[in-house]
Amino acid sequence: MKAQAKRRALWAAVTAGLLLSTAPALAAEDPDTAVQRTFESAAAEFGVPAPLLMATSYQLTRWEDHRGEQSRAGGYGPMHLTEVDVARLREENPKLRELADHPALHTLPEAAELVGVAAETLKNDPEQNVRAGAALLAARAERLGGGELPNDLGAWYPAIADLSGSPRASGAQDFADSVYDVLGQGRARTTSSGQHVAFAPIPEVEPDRDLSANALAEDEAEAEAEAECPDSLDCRFIPAAYAPTDPEDPAAGYGNYDTAERPDDVEIDSIVLHDTEVAYQTTISLFQDPAHGAASHYVIRSSDGEVTQMVPTEDMPWHAGSWDRNMHSIGIEHEGWANEGGTWYTEAMYRSSAELVRYLAEKYDIPLDREHVVGHDEVSADKPAGAGAEHYDPGPYWDWAHYMNLVGAPLDGERGEGEAVTIHPRFATNQPPVTECPDGACQELPAQPANFLYLRTEPRDDAPLLSNPALHPDGEPGTTRIEDWSAKAATGRGYAVAERRGDWLAIWFGGEKAWLRDPGGENTSPAEDADLVEARRDGIPTYGMAAPSPGEYPEGIDPTLIDPLPYTIPAGQVYVAGDGVDATDYHVGYDGLDDPNNHVVISGAEQYVRISYHHRWVYVKRSDVKPVA
Repeated sequence: MKAQAKRRALWAAVTAGLLLSTAPALAAEDPDTAVQRTFESAAAEFGVPAPLLMATSYQLTRWEDHRGEQSRAGGYGPMHLTEVDVARLREENPKLRELADHPALHTLPEAAELVGVAAETLKNDPEQNVRAGAALLAARAERLGGGELPNDLGAWYPAIADLSGSPRASGAQDFADSVYDVLGQGRARTTSSGQHVAFAPIPEVEPDRDLSANALAEDEAEAEAEAECPDSLDCRFIPAAYAPTDPEDPAAGYGNYDTAERPDDVEIDSIVLHDTEVAYQTTISLFQDPAHGAASHYVIRSSDGEVTQMVPTEDMPWHAGSWDRNMHSIGIEHEGWANEGGTWYTEAMYRSSAELVRYLAEKYDIPLDREHVVGHDEVSADKPAGAGAEHYDPGPYWDWAHYMNLVGAPLDGERGEGEAVTIHPRFATNQPPVTECPDGACQELPAQPANFLYLRTEPRDDAPLLSNPALHPDGEPGTTRIEDWSAKAATGRGYAVAERRGDWLAIWFGGEKAWLRDPGGENTSPAEDADLVEARRDGIPTYGMAAPSPGEYPEGIDPTLIDPLPYTIPAGQVYVAGDGVDATDYHVGYDGLDDPNNHVVISGAEQYVRISYHHRWVYVKRSDVKPVA
C-alpha cells in the first residue's frame, strides 16, 4: 500500500508538471475551468496520469456531461459510465433473448462502489463522475498489472483498451490507439456548458500494445475485409460483433446483426442516417459487443469525416428500430448528439457522408431523394407497440438542404404554389424554439438553425401545436421538446396541400389538417412531380411493415404478425405517395445454429405503398388508396 501511495504521489507530481509547463494557464478560481481542475484532482487521488485521463474522457465523450442525460448507449457523464437497461435492450432486439450481463454495460455501479458514492450522484455530478472514472481506470490497471499501477505512460495501454468495453482485440486496440494519438497531439476545447479543458501534447510515448492479459477475442478473417467505400474517402473496416450473447448457448440469442446476401435475396432500397449520441470511438467499441444489441454499416467521425465500416452492406445490422428498414436499408452513424447538432455536424462529416451515399446509391441503384435517403427520425416502428418510442436522430439541426445538395440531389429551389409542397425553410434563418427536459426540468436549447417547421391546429401563431395519438394519448397538444415529433414537418418531405389562407398553408399531416407559416411560399416549394393518393373509404389503416399474411409463411417458420399502427387516414385526405412494394419478410437466425429454414425470403401477394404521413413514412395497402386525378 505504501508503494502504491508513493506511485500515486509520483504520478500526481509528474503530470502536474506536464500540465503546468505546457498547457494554457488556467486560473484556479475561474468557474469555467472547474472541470479541468476536476480531472487534475481525480488523477492525483487515484494515481492516474492526468493527461491520459483527459485523453480517455475526450475519446469517450469529448468531455461533455450532457446535463446528466443518459446517452443512447446507456452512458452518463464525462467518463461515459454505463448502466444499460437490459430489459429494454431485449424488448428492442428480441434476438438478444437471454442477454449476457456483460460488465461493459454496467460500469456505473462498479465505479460507484469504488468511490463509495451513490450511482445516482455519478449520473448528475460531473466532478464525482470523473473521480469514479479515474478510480475505474486505476482499478483496471491494477488488475491487469498484478496489483500494481503502471510505471510509465505507455504501460497504461492495456487498461485503456479494457475501459473501451470492446470484447474484441481490434476494437479495444483501436480505442487505445486513438487515446494515445490524442495524448501525443494534445487537446483544448470548450464544452457546451462553457468549460475550458486542455492538455498539451506529450510526444514520443511508446504504448505497450501487449493485450495478452486482457482476455479479448481475436478477430476472424472478416477483420481483413476491405471497406466498401469510394477510393477518395479515408475509410477502414473494423468488424462489428456477430456472436452469441452466451457463447455456451448460442440458441439463447446473439448480436448485433443478421447475415444475408443482399441485394440477391432482399432489395436494398434506402439509406438511413443516424447520429451516435456517444463518441466515435465509443460507438465502435459498443458495436463490437454482441450484448449491445445494435450496429450500423458505417460510422463517420465529426472532426475529419473518417469513415469506419463495421458491417458488410450485404448484411443487416440492427440499426433502424424496424425490421422492415433493417432488411432494406444501409445505416450510417454520424458522431454527434442531436441536441448539440450544429456543434457536431461538421462540413468534413457532411462531405464524407454525402460522398459515401453517392457511392452506395450508384452501387445499389438507390434513388437520391428524401424518400430513399432518410433520417432515423423518419423511420416508423414496424409494430404498434413501438409507435411513439422511435428515435429522433439525427434530429432538428441536421442541414438536410445542404446535405442533399452535396449528395447531388438538391431540393427544388423555386417558390410558389402547387397541389403538393416540399418543406423547404431557409436553414440559416429558421431558428424555432426547441426544448429538452432532462429529469423533467425543461430548458430551451440555444437558438440555432433547424430543419423543420412547427405545425398548428389553426392558422395563427398562438394556436396549439398538432398532437399525435402515440406520443400524446390523452390528446394534449404537441410540445417543443426535441424528441416530440408530433408537430414537426422536416425539410425535404412532401405533403399534399389542403388549403391556403393568407400567410398560412395547411397540409394533410397525420390524419389532420396542419397549418404552417408560409408567407409568399417562403418555407416551401412546389412538389410538381409528386404522386398523390387518397383513401377509398374512411379510416384506412397504416402499417410499419409490408408483411405477408400469416398463411403465406411456409411450414416451420413462425409468421411475423403485424397489426396496424395507431394512425388512420380519414376519407377526403390526400397524401404524397412513394414506392409501391410487395409484401416481404426474411426469416433469419444465427448462422451457428442448425436451422433448416435459415435465410428464407417470404413473399406475399399484398402490395403496399409508402406514404409521407406525418414526420415519418408509413405503409398503406394499395387496395385501400386510389390515385388523385
